[in-house]
Amino acid sequence: MMFAPRRFPALFRTLATTLLAVGVSAGATAAEPRPVALVEFASFDCQFCQAMSDHHPAIEAAVEDAELEYRYAPLPSHTSLERAWRERTYYASREIPGIAEEVREAFLAAGKTGVPLENLDEVLAHLELHVPQVRWNQFSEDRIQDRSSVEAIERAIRLAQRAELREYPAFAVVSRSGVELLSLAGDVDEKAEAVIKYLENL
Repeated sequence: MMFAPRRFPALFRTLATTLLAVGVSAGATAAEPRPVALVEFASFDCQFCQAMSDHHPAIEAAVEDAELEYRYAPLPSHTSLERAWRERTYYASREIPGIAEEVREAFLAAGKTGVPLENLDEVLAHLELHVPQVRWNQFSEDRIQDRSSVEAIERAIRLAQRAELREYPAFAVVSRSGVELLSLAGDVDEKAEAVIKYLENL
């Protein structure tokens, strides 16, 4: 799936020389020192991103072996940021230890099976079924509907622009001096294998 920055023109007019995005610092120059994090840009609506979820355990294991941080950065494809409830929920859920991965997989699975999650009520109902250990209605009032969940998407979009993102899924490495998009070719399986080999060679 192609990334369409024109959907967020106001966010792309000004890029700070230092970005705080998806919990990782990114500076203004190309990433040359050893990376500190791997960021996966994706869309919950992208069939290739849904297929990449099969490789998440292996990728995350390779990230851990490389002693990096892993950040999943979903971006909305067909709605305004304020109405991007899946993405807002995902970023908010990172405040709960161990929950964000389950939320991510629940949303990707919904995309695979065609489950519509077009509004907040549908999102919460889906999570009540698939991630029942959280009181989602209360969490929604406290965190999901808070402006901070929109700001998290905005930071991810700025980092994607900095990396010159053009398609999903994509992987970028972040160092203390900048962010660099990995050049990956082939199908989903080949891209996942290339990411793992890159991490093994660090």
